[in-house]
Amino acid sequence: MSPQLPPQTPAINTIITVGTVAVPLALLPSQAGIVLVSSGSNAPPLTFYHGEHGSFSGWEVTVATNALTVTIAGSVFNLTPGTSTVPSTAHVTVEQSSSTVTSIPLTSFQAITAPTPSQIQSASSSTPTVARKETGVSPGATSGIAIGCLLAGALIAGLVVWFCLGKAGNRRVRDQEASAVAFLHREKHANAKAQSLEDGSPISQIMGNSLPQPLEDKAISGEISKISNLVKNHVQSFYHNGRVSPGLLDLDDLQALGNDIPISAGTLSTLLGNSDTREIALRFCIAWVLVSRIQLYSNPSISFLPPEIAECFQSMPAIGRGPRVEALLLTNWRRITAELMQSSYIRNPFSVSDPRNHNIRGALEVLEGILQQYSDSRVDNNQRRQNLEEILKRGATFAFTLFAQPSTWNFDWQDEQGVKSGSLCVFPALVQVTDEAGDPLKPPRPFSEAVVRRLDG
Repeated sequence: MSPQLPPQTPAINTIITVGTVAVPLALLPSQAGIVLVSSGSNAPPLTFYHGEHGSFSGWEVTVATNALTVTIAGSVFNLTPGTSTVPSTAHVTVEQSSSTVTSIPLTSFQAITAPTPSQIQSASSSTPTVARKETGVSPGATSGIAIGCLLAGALIAGLVVWFCLGKAGNRRVRDQEASAVAFLHREKHANAKAQSLEDGSPISQIMGNSLPQPLEDKAISGEISKISNLVKNHVQSFYHNGRVSPGLLDLDDLQALGNDIPISAGTLSTLLGNSDTREIALRFCIAWVLVSRIQLYSNPSISFLPPEIAECFQSMPAIGRGPRVEALLLTNWRRITAELMQSSYIRNPFSVSDPRNHNIRGALEVLEGILQQYSDSRVDNNQRRQNLEEILKRGATFAFTLFAQPSTWNFDWQDEQGVKSGSLCVFPALVQVTDEAGDPLKPPRPFSEAVVRRLDG
């Protein structure tokens, strides 16, 4: 019994199977019809329309111009029309199934005439069938071929599984630090050592394309120098060096600067009361309040970093995988977090809803308890406060900048240049303590010089 084609017009760009013949349906840029392709032979493809049942009359041959007889393994292959109208843009591509039929030889070409549109419409109303005579291939031979193909496929699948398991085993024997490095993206800096174990992996590509490159050294050193100069200019512009009455300053206001201040409240009060050392002491007070709040390790209650960042960092316990691995993980956490928060803290900074405003106002009030006593009455007090607030905001922006860098930083207050030596550091040096790969730098690399002033003039 001949296998039957589907009674309806199948969907375009699909593949159906009719007996031992695979029938892919495709949308081709030519007239409506059916293309019979002989894979495995050098015969050209043929395009023809639906014809009469069991015959080739009315078929149009667009490539070959001779008589047409289609055989499958020695048997004549007959096509019959379907029951649906063939769309004006539809073609059916008929190919042999490579696993069941070895070839479809094309022989005995005859000249035939293209059908009219009415013939096409008439032909589409019939039910297509495909008649196939007995072939020279026995059922046993066909079964043997199928079993052979199955065994070959199973062998190939086994080799693939063995290869994949071997690679997985090799990955498992790598040490923990290498596995952590595989998650991280390598920076372009010459001394960066962290890189993906699989170059070109999707994670590395995404991180490399999305995360900004580290700032140039001069950009970082230039910004911290500008902040130091802003502090100096503020003190010189808004405060006087005249005599003041003893006991003008409350020591409690000085103690609000913090418990870890490198100078006692009594000594600082003396320096502020002396007109020769007042400028040095005022610059120290402003710099101490600002710098103590822009570091990653600052207390979240006073930090100039976004509170969600400061609190998250403080809540991170040690993971016990070595300092370098922890440094690498922390580096990429900082960079990814900073990039995700760009819209809130860089593109639209210090808006009404910016949570950093709270700690900035708190720092402003701590300083006002000291500075207001020495403000110059000849200048506008609101202008003075506004200028001081802008300096603190610039410090907060710089804190976010340092947070986003792959390296880590610290501030060196030059403790050896203490009051006992006759000097006071009025603005600390910025130093790089780890490189972009998380390796410590010994000694730390200075990015700016500390500003140290003699107390004896």
